[in-house]
Amino acid sequence: MVALPPASSPPPARTAAASAAPDPGLAAAVAIALAARPEERILRLQHQGQAIVVKRASDQTRPAWVTWLAARIAASLSPQPLPRHSLALSDQGGLIRVESRRLRSLHAAGVKVPRVLAEGPDWLALEAVGNTLEEAARSHDRPTWDALLRRAAADLAAFHRAGHWHGGAQVKNLMLWQGDLYRIDFEEDIGEHLPLAVTQTLDLVLLVNSCLLLDERGEDAWAALGLTLLQTYFAAHPAPDMRACLQRAMVWLRLLTGLARPWRNRRGRSLRRVFLLRRVLETFLATPAA
Repeated sequence: MVALPPASSPPPARTAAASAAPDPGLAAAVAIALAARPEERILRLQHQGQAIVVKRASDQTRPAWVTWLAARIAASLSPQPLPRHSLALSDQGGLIRVESRRLRSLHAAGVKVPRVLAEGPDWLALEAVGNTLEEAARSHDRPTWDALLRRAAADLAAFHRAGHWHGGAQVKNLMLWQGDLYRIDFEEDIGEHLPLAVTQTLDLVLLVNSCLLLDERGEDAWAALGLTLLQTYFAAHPAPDMRACLQRAMVWLRLLTGLARPWRNRRGRSLRRVFLLRRVLETFLATPAA
């Protein structure tokens, strides 16, 4: 999902009644909005005083080379093959249904995720749950922002300790709403095909990588914070099987950074993050487990 402006009303209480039969008026309002704004994938609506986010299925897929690379990395972490449609994020209408099912299941388990208010064959209507942590960085000083990132690492550890996995644990998919962290974007279904430790390791790598270089403080400072995020996570969720997954993933990360070294300083923040992630993980893994 994309960053969203603040909602004007808080999410309703999380009760069984709140998850009752869908509102036909909301479904009709969504249909009208989707028809009027065909170019938008994420829409914000107001319905009966409540802020609603509508997510439309996308027909975009990952580039073939990304799909191939993801398959190789997944194979290095687990003998279980991943279906190609999961790697490519294809069949987006189907993945909208995956997201609906996962959101409902996580909400029932007490996880802070948006409630599904209505759905159609290729869309979901969700309760609005504030702004992303990326947006929060613009309104907080650096110490407060760093504390939010450490909190995100601890929150992911608790989420994993409860036996869950996200699939899209980047900081852009963490929302700050009335002091609580909410998770969004559950289209990924890789956790249904891979061992839990592998999927949770991918979550952790996605989170740490997405937190790096979010401001101009310099790579040394970000490397220190990235190490702190890993230490925060493993202090709350030691998970030796995940540490072993990180060790195996380093083989691919070293290969990628070796091949990309000539372009390190010419390909923008995304590539710089990969090099910095390698540095952070090597420092962390060089320290014996507690």
